[in-house]
Amino acid sequence: MPRRAAMVQPDIPLFLIPHAVRKGILNFREEVVRIVVRKVNRHRYNVSIHSRSVRRELRPPVPRAGGPDISPNRERSSA
Repeated sequence: MPRRAAMVQPDIPLFLIPHAVRKGILNFREEVVRIVVRKVNRHRYNVSIHSRSVRRELRPPVPRAGGPDISPNRERSSA
């Protein structure tokens, strides 16, 4: 699987780093892997945010013929 490019915010002043990180996380809406802050010039920093997609199940499991009944609403019949 190819890596996703990081979202890089260049030349951020020191006092705006928390705001830049918060904005980046809210824009991604994905699982954040790491946040890298590098000093560029005096009080300026590059903020890069790396993420990956969130693994989630999109639908419930489908019951198979001949398999166990997984429906919570059905009562088991006694034979």
